[in-house]
Amino acid sequence: MGMIYLAHDPIIDRKVAIKLIRADLLSSEERADYLTRFRREAHTAGRCAHGNIVSIYDLSVQGEHPYLAMEFIEGRNLSQALTQSGPFTPAAAIAVIGQVLDALACAHGLGIVHRDVKPGNILLQPDGRVKMTDFGISRIDTSGLTQTGSVIGTPSYMSPEQCRGDPVDGRSDLFSTGVVLYELLSGMRPFTGPSPTAVAYQVVNQPAPDLRSMRTDLPPALVAVVERALAKVPEDRFASAEAMAVELRLSAQFTPDAASDRTVATPRGQTAFTEVILGTLERKLALHVGPIARLLVQNAARQANTVEELHELVAQRIEHPEQRSRFRRDLGSTTSRSAVRAVPPALAQQAERELIVYLGPIARILVKRALDVASSADDFCQRLGAHIERDRDRQAFLRKMQP
Repeated sequence: MGMIYLAHDPIIDRKVAIKLIRADLLSSEERADYLTRFRREAHTAGRCAHGNIVSIYDLSVQGEHPYLAMEFIEGRNLSQALTQSGPFTPAAAIAVIGQVLDALACAHGLGIVHRDVKPGNILLQPDGRVKMTDFGISRIDTSGLTQTGSVIGTPSYMSPEQCRGDPVDGRSDLFSTGVVLYELLSGMRPFTGPSPTAVAYQVVNQPAPDLRSMRTDLPPALVAVVERALAKVPEDRFASAEAMAVELRLSAQFTPDAASDRTVATPRGQTAFTEVILGTLERKLALHVGPIARLLVQNAARQANTVEELHELVAQRIEHPEQRSRFRRDLGSTTSRSAVRAVPPALAQQAERELIVYLGPIARILVKRALDVASSADDFCQRLGAHIERDRDRQAFLRKMQP
């Protein structure tokens, strides 16, 4: 659709990227459509003010040629990174896709579906930060600029509903993100074929090859995240980018043989907080501050003497008062010891057996985390039930957990 030039802004003295519609497209019969999409890209990306989305500085016209002045990003896209370096380690893949999901959460919150999530549209900077670009084919729910039934996107990364030309929502982007995550881990696209039609048929009708047959070092919880993201039916995927990001980052902290009760030592004889406490705190904080959550939690753990003090030190690192208050409410103030006494071991074992039916291998991790923060047996069950998205499944789980 466009050509990108590196340019210099003499007024602010900075590098910028100039995106210009290709001249051959401007002379085609679809000129009006390309111009509409071009303007929409500026409008869409301009609304998405987020650290993981390329900023749009200006939309202007040079002669008859419209162009965008955009943030210039040093680095390479994920397609180039895969070609040059091969598959990512699980930790590296999680770090990248977590930021992609943060960007999508911002867009989806504004009613914007990207519709073309792929490695070429994900830029990786030398310091590990990620920037998403090319919102030019996104659909703003209230706009109507993209006709329902139109099929736009890159076939290997399109969702089943997108391949069929059905209406799409944010869960379509989550499928595409799952495809990218699969490729980062395996070095291969899960859906390939000799033609776009063949690829689309696979996307709609065939499961992705089992990741575990390609790599043996992947945590089961990470494989479960990929499999859920690649569900053919949107309702079987994560309900939101935030929900997928939480489970993805949770999977980073556990390997198949990781012990959930290891402690993190603190200096000067201070309280040693369990990894479960710190992991729960990091997961919740990441929703507000992104990948830096781990560092903030670790720093706070070196200063705090109680769980309550740890919570407050971390909460103070959230800039916006409303988010800080929500974070505090979400955490509560209970300790792991009271929860362990409140939840009988038999109930915890039953919860794991029942929850695995709905969530897969990650159930064990969630049970242990709930034990760490729950104030009673009922609170324990309710916290676990909250991870089950379908209401009827959640109610069935809670009924089984009744004494």
